[in-house]
Amino acid sequence: MTDYRALAEKMIELSAQLHLFPPIQQLAVFEKGTFLALHYLSAPPKMIHPKELSQKMAVSSARVAALLNHMEQEGLIVRTPDPGDSRQTIVSLTSRGEELMESTQSKAREQLAEVLESLGPEDAETFVRIQSKILQNVATLKFTAAKSGL
Repeated sequence: MTDYRALAEKMIELSAQLHLFPPIQQLAVFEKGTFLALHYLSAPPKMIHPKELSQKMAVSSARVAALLNHMEQEGLIVRTPDPGDSRQTIVSLTSRGEELMESTQSKAREQLAEVLESLGPEDAETFVRIQSKILQNVATLKFTAAKSGL
């Protein structure tokens, strides 16, 4: 019989160890959600309302406002009035923000590709398939996390 709790404990330990892995550290150089915000802003249509960003990141609008203020001070984003609704603001990346996102992703992608290559094609594809399946299943298990306070 499979001990899922023991497997979960092993996943937690592996996750902690993965944070020491250089590609993960490169992505983590962005503190307090900057990487995640850059990720959403770099995806088409490459502009977003702060409220939508708040929903995608699953954080408060106050947290997003503080994050956007920081990113604007760093020259990573620009806020412009929404031409369709002057009460709204649209956030988009500056060229500096795009360059930072691309260079960081590129470095991490190359290092991760090396690791996946070391697994061999079958294990690498299986690893990515299982990770994708976990993410799909997590969406249906959100009620468990909410009940447990996670």
